[in-house]
Amino acid sequence: MNPNTPGFASTEFAYGAGHVDPIAAINPGLVYELDKTDHIAFLCGLNYTSKTLQLIACEAVVTCRGKTLPRNLNRPSMSAKINGYNSSYTVTFKRTVTNLGTPNSTYKSKIVLDLGAKLSVKVWPSVLSFKRVNEKQSFTVTVSGNNLKLNLPSSANLIWSDGTHNVRSVIVVYIT
Repeated sequence: MNPNTPGFASTEFAYGAGHVDPIAAINPGLVYELDKTDHIAFLCGLNYTSKTLQLIACEAVVTCRGKTLPRNLNRPSMSAKINGYNSSYTVTFKRTVTNLGTPNSTYKSKIVLDLGAKLSVKVWPSVLSFKRVNEKQSFTVTVSGNNLKLNLPSSANLIWSDGTHNVRSVIVVYIT
């Protein structure tokens, strides 16, 4: 479909993923890290049984110490299914990034809405200042809006930039 067609909204699903830049991959700036406990909390949030968790984790005993909502799994992309047609919504995503760039670096957030996106995106804090490499900092993204169209997601990009690195995260909200 032509993106210039009336009623067509450009979303994250309207184009390919692009090419990997191997030079940039060596020096990413910020990364979203996950470990085994993050995955177990995610599966606990999906109400997996203890027996299934033991099989997946290859451990004799697995305990759910917390439940992570699927939208809060610490990955670069953020997506949420909105309940309710033609209604207002607010969704919050929690993320943590690790500085693999340089010490004493500051990343500023920028939101880029995709064509036709009818949403508001707020990032708090909007600036992350790191004193050292491997330092972790958390932030929250709040997305709000109303009147999403059925089967037509709204999307935006969050870009963290220190002037050298541009770390992009996709944000998608949809109803089905």
